[in-house]
Amino acid sequence: MNLLRAFDRNLARGEAALATLVLLSLVVVASVQAALWNLANGGALWASDALQALSWGDAFLEKATLWVAMFGASLATFHGKHIGIDVLQRVAAPKQRAFMRGVSSVFAGVTCLLFARVVLSALLAKSARIPAEYGVFDADFNTVHICLGTAEAIADAGYTRPDLFCGLRSFLEALGLTVNTPERAMDLLMPALFLVIGVRFVAYGIGAFGRIGTGGITEGEGEHPGDETSAGEGA
Repeated sequence: MNLLRAFDRNLARGEAALATLVLLSLVVVASVQAALWNLANGGALWASDALQALSWGDAFLEKATLWVAMFGASLATFHGKHIGIDVLQRVAAPKQRAFMRGVSSVFAGVTCLLFARVVLSALLAKSARIPAEYGVFDADFNTVHICLGTAEAIADAGYTRPDLFCGLRSFLEALGLTVNTPERAMDLLMPALFLVIGVRFVAYGIGAFGRIGTGGITEGEGEHPGDETSAGEGA
C-alpha cells in the first residue's frame, strides 16, 4: 500500500511538472504570436513569414489549454480538491462518512473510466482515415500511411518521412493505438488522464471502504490517503 501511495505521489509530481511546462509553453507561444501579429500589421515582412512558420501555434494553444485543464483535474483529484457535494458527509457518523465517500469515489472513478473509453474510441475512429499529406501509394496504387511507404514512393509524392512521428506511431501501434497524424497522437493525452483520474477515484473509494472496519473517517480528514500522514508529520 505504501508503495502505491509513493507511486501516486511521484505521478502527481510528474503531472505538476508537465502542467507547468505546458502552461509556460502556452504563454510563450501566445505572446510570440501576438508580437508577430502586431509587427506584421505594422508592415514587417519578416514577421509575416514568421507567422506562417508558426502556423501550428493555434492548434497547439487549443490542445495545450485542454491539457492544462486535464492536468489540473487530475491533480485536484490527487489532493481531494475536486468539486463534490459533501453536505451529507459533514453530518454523518465516521463509519457512514467512510461508506458515503467510498460509494461516491468508486462511482466517480467508474464514470471517468467510461469517459476514457468513449473518448479513446472516438479518437481512434477519427484517426482511421489517412489524410492526403500522410498518404502515399504502394506498388498496387493503394494508399498507405507515409510511415509504411517506401523511400521511392515518399520521394515521388514530394514528401519527407517524419521519422520522429513514425517512431511514436510504431510505439503506439504496438499498444493497439493506431494514429495517423501527430495531432491525433497528442489527443491521446486526454483519455490517458481520464484513466489516471478514474483509477485514483476507485483506489480512494476502496480505501474509504477499508476504513469502515477501523472506525471510519472523522470530519476534517482529507480524501487523499496521504493527507493524514502529512498532517501527522507536520505535527
